[in-house]
Amino acid sequence: MRREAAWLIEFSPGETRAALVDGQDRLIEMQVERMGEREIVGSIHLGRVTRVEKGIGAAFIEFGDKEPGFLGKAKTVTEGQALIVQVIRAAGGGKGAVLTVNPELPGRYLALDAMRPGIHWPRGKWEGDRTELAALLEEIAPEGSGITPGPLAATMDPNTLKAETDRLTALWKEIERKAAASKPPLALRDAPALVDRILREARGPVVMDDPKSFSRVKVAADRDMPDLAAALELYKGKTALFEESGVEEQLDEALSPRVAMPGGASLVIEETEALTAIDVNMGGSGGRAQSDNAIRRANEAAAREVARQIRLRNIGGLIVVDFISMKNKAHRKQLVELLRREMRDDPVRNDVLGMTPAGLVEITRQRAGHPLATLFARPARRATRPRPDAQACAALRAALRRSWSGKTVLAADPAIVEALEGPLAPALEEVNRRLGLALELAAEPGRGGYEFRQG
Repeated sequence: MRREAAWLIEFSPGETRAALVDGQDRLIEMQVERMGEREIVGSIHLGRVTRVEKGIGAAFIEFGDKEPGFLGKAKTVTEGQALIVQVIRAAGGGKGAVLTVNPELPGRYLALDAMRPGIHWPRGKWEGDRTELAALLEEIAPEGSGITPGPLAATMDPNTLKAETDRLTALWKEIERKAAASKPPLALRDAPALVDRILREARGPVVMDDPKSFSRVKVAADRDMPDLAAALELYKGKTALFEESGVEEQLDEALSPRVAMPGGASLVIEETEALTAIDVNMGGSGGRAQSDNAIRRANEAAAREVARQIRLRNIGGLIVVDFISMKNKAHRKQLVELLRREMRDDPVRNDVLGMTPAGLVEITRQRAGHPLATLFARPARRATRPRPDAQACAALRAALRRSWSGKTVLAADPAIVEALEGPLAPALEEVNRRLGLALELAAEPGRGGYEFRQG
C-alpha cells in the first residue's frame, strides 16, 4: 500500500489514461488523452481581430478554431490586427474559446509570463519567506518578461531555476520568430500533452507501464527535473496497471450516479445543464434512532466523499449538496468548515459559499477541462450512452490482453467500427502489429458494444 499520492499512467494504442491515487490507492483524479482529440487550453496562436465590441471593451479573434475566440480587456485592439493569443478556456456551451494576450509558458518550478514583466506571486498564501527567492527571480527574469514561481521554486537551487527560465525564454523567442514570419490564423504552439502536464505538476511517484515512454520521460527528467527523476517508476506487472491498482473498478463507480459509503450511507449525484445536485442519504448508518451524533458522523463522512467526487468527476459550475438535516447550528457551521478544508487540495478554483436556510450547501467550482462523464459517455435524450471512441479503445486494450490463433473477428456496434476505421485507425494498426495478425472488423447494428469471435 502506498504512503503518498501517485500518478499512474497507462498507455495503450489510441489512448493514454492517467489516474491520481492517494496513499490508500483511492482514485482522486482521472485524465484521458485520446487519439484524434486535441487539448486546446494552453495552446498559443497567431490570431486576427475580426470584431471589436467597444461597449464591453472586448474583441473576437479568428485563431484557427471553429468559432472565433473571445478576448476581454481589448480596448486598444483594432479590427484586422494580428495578435499572439493563448487559449485559457476551451469553447463550450455555444460560446467560443476564451483567450488572453498575456501568454504564460509553464515549467515545473516556475512559469514565464511572456508579456508581463515583474514577479507575479500565485494566489493564496505563500509558504516561507519571499525575500531571497524574489531577489533571485528578479535577477534571472529575461527583459520584457516576468516570472510566476511555483510551489517547488523555493526548494530548488538557483542553477535549476535559471536553466528552466532560459529554456522557457528560448521557447518564447522561437514563438515570436514564427509569428513574425507568418500570417494569421496559425497555431504557434500546441497545448502540452497529458504526460507533460503530469510531469509538470506531480508531487509524488509517477508510475508508467510503457518502457519506451518511460525511457523518454526519464531522460527529460534527468536533464530538466532533478527532483522528479528518482520518483519515476516503470510498472512491469503482468496484470494491467489500472486493474492491479483497483483504478478500473473505481472508474466504473465514478461513472455511476450513486456512490456507496460505509455503514449504508450513500450519495446520489445528478448533473444537469444548470447545476449539479448531490443528495446525502443516511441509509442504515445511524441505526433506528438516528441520533444527532450519528447524523453528524454521516454528514462528516459524506463531506469528505463529496469533495473527492467533485474533483474526480471534474464537476464545474454550481453544485448544491443536500446533507442530512441537522438541528444544531454549531454542527452545521462545522460541517461547512470541514467541506472547505477538504476542498482546499483541489487544484481547480472553488468556493464553498455556505449553507442556505433550507439546509443546502452551495459550492461554485471553475469549469476546467472535460467532466469525467463526457470522456466515457455522451448524453442521450433521457440517459447517457457510451462514447464509441472510448469503447473502441477499450476493445483494443482487451485485444492485447488475450491469446490469439487463427482468424479473429471484432464484432461491434457500427459506431465503434467507424471509430476504429477513422481517427483510431493508426491505433488499430499498432494493435495488429503487436498481435502479429489483423483483427477483422464486423459492424453489427444493434449490438451496443463489442465482442471477439474466432473462426
